[in-house]
Amino acid sequence: MRSPFRSGVVAGLLCLGTFLPSIALADWASEVPLPPGEKPVALFDGRGLTGWEGLVGKHWTVEDGAIRGANTGEVPASTYLFTKGRHRDFRLLLEVKQTRGDGFSTMHSAVAVLGEVLEDKGGPYGFKGPLVMFCNDWGVWDANRRNRVFPPRYPTNWRHPAEIVGDWNQIEVLVRGDHLRAVVNGQLVMDYYEEPGILRSSPIGLQLHANNRLQEFRFRGLVLVDDPSDALVSTKSPAK
Repeated sequence: MRSPFRSGVVAGLLCLGTFLPSIALADWASEVPLPPGEKPVALFDGRGLTGWEGLVGKHWTVEDGAIRGANTGEVPASTYLFTKGRHRDFRLLLEVKQTRGDGFSTMHSAVAVLGEVLEDKGGPYGFKGPLVMFCNDWGVWDANRRNRVFPPRYPTNWRHPAEIVGDWNQIEVLVRGDHLRAVVNGQLVMDYYEEPGILRSSPIGLQLHANNRLQEFRFRGLVLVDDPSDALVSTKSPAK
């Protein structure tokens, strides 16, 4: 029997005029039960990058219903694929997969939120502000400002046991006011309060980190709710 929660999420997406192909409807993000009244929007239709801007074609493409971020040469400064819309308080549901293996860097990726798009080392799609980091290093990094802010004073990569290395990871990011949380594969991993006045409305970005080695990430789902409730919707167990 089809879940009434899943039906509600999919119906909400379709009523908002967002076309989701069958491959997207099968994704975890569209099946997560949402609180009553929340209106989900698909940021990615599984086919193209309409509604996004960045170095499309060079670093950002669409393959098999997912956004692929990758490099074949040096990336002098972290570059991002940004939404054209701006967001302040939101819930974001996505899945991410990092390619691991011979020749590939283990450098993390991130979702850039609530900061400022800027030019960085000549690249037009840089960012200053909070990064919700994932894959091989987890936490909150304040790019081009204070560096790591969560966990505070952590001396090296935070390799969290919630990660499924080399496979799809289910991530929920919830921001309300100055409170930022992230759930990974059902486990609350980040619970961070920012100083008042720092967070601002901005595009949401997917990161390809500065690197001289090969990197490859895939992103799918990317379901967004603006002005959500304060309840996390994907937790299964507390943080460790």
